[in-house]
Amino acid sequence: MKEHCSHQADCLKMIQLILDGEATEQQLARLKVNLESCKPCIEMYHLEKEVKELLTKRMEKRCCPDQLVATIKAKILTFS
Repeated sequence: MKEHCSHQADCLKMIQLILDGEATEQQLARLKVNLESCKPCIEMYHLEKEVKELLTKRMEKRCCPDQLVATIKAKILTFS
């Protein structure tokens, strides 16, 4: 098992896509292989999953106007 990940930023992005349900089957398969051999990525996956679950439980869901959602998504995409 690897003790150091040389592409941790890319792994984090992939983990977040997977936890958000936005990953492709290819990305899922690639992360699964990586998690079998990379200790830092395993730890990062579990931490991200716990944070997402905690936020989901603690956040109150409220409706937002569709235009506001579209504007926020557009701004987020410009930063990616």
